[in-house]
Amino acid sequence: MKKDRKSNFPANLWDTFRSSSYVELLGIICLIVTYCLIVQSQNSTFLSVANIKNVSKQIVVYGILSCALAFPMIGGTFDLSNGAMAGLGGVICARLITDGFFGLQLSLMPAVLFTVAVCCVFGAVNGFIVSKTRIPSFIVTLGADIYLRGILYIFANNTSVTGLPKTFTDISNKEVGGIPLSTLVMIFIFAVSFLVLTRTSFGRKIYATGGNYQAAYLSGINVKAVRLIVYIICAGLSAIAGILMTSRVGAATPSAGDGYSTIAIAACAMGGVSLDGGSGTIIGVLLGAVMMGMITNGMNLLHIGSNWQMITRGILMIVAVFYSMWISQLATRTKKNK
Repeated sequence: MKKDRKSNFPANLWDTFRSSSYVELLGIICLIVTYCLIVQSQNSTFLSVANIKNVSKQIVVYGILSCALAFPMIGGTFDLSNGAMAGLGGVICARLITDGFFGLQLSLMPAVLFTVAVCCVFGAVNGFIVSKTRIPSFIVTLGADIYLRGILYIFANNTSVTGLPKTFTDISNKEVGGIPLSTLVMIFIFAVSFLVLTRTSFGRKIYATGGNYQAAYLSGINVKAVRLIVYIICAGLSAIAGILMTSRVGAATPSAGDGYSTIAIAACAMGGVSLDGGSGTIIGVLLGAVMMGMITNGMNLLHIGSNWQMITRGILMIVAVFYSMWISQLATRTKKNK
């Protein structure tokens, strides 16, 4: 009997994988491998240790924003304001630790906590409107993106906030065990988000609400509270992304985070998060963010001009999402037929 179990181990392992939600990650994994092989064949430095470390620093903002957006998307809604929220977080934190924010001046850690709290309030406003009214989340958060950008310019006095202390810029420049500190922060956020979505009752409520709102309501889930909380989480994580972005650049600019919401949506879609809600994994979102960072980095190494990069990035985003969904559908169909 022991011998039979041992001989069937690979098959049993494959069956377990096929029956899990992670089978949908095959698409993005195949896409990453394919892209790596293509770019590496043109530039041998792409997969070097130095460049991999550089990519890991580049994807921090994309990654955290994508992780933030995954919560409302899995819950069946959208948040198009998280790019502006990130910019707002960066400006508020920068003002707090430099010349002060409305007379309030704080050291680094209290400034970070205060910034996250302020952005969570704005996130709660979005969540309240979405959960209490019938206005589509797309419209609510699109409007929020516009008014938050206006608030951002007011808070920044229409100029960049500079003169940041070294303790602040060290968040992105410092390394721990050869790994950038900002990358470790991103990994920690993904790890906590993974545990929340897969190991807590609240995570299951998010999936249930996104999968079938009416059924979740009839089963006793406070769906309005769930949607309110996911917007608060999204805003808080977006603020952290903005702080790290400001730390890396060394200044807080009013235009920071502009267009990042679409990148986050693309990363989530690549990673298997359903645009209709109710499905998706945090690991897939991380892989989607990695793919987005690799696309930008690869084009820089291949010396593609900025104008052509915009065209190429847009086309690759569409192709990448289609390819990932196609591979995932094949894998899912195979799983159902077995």
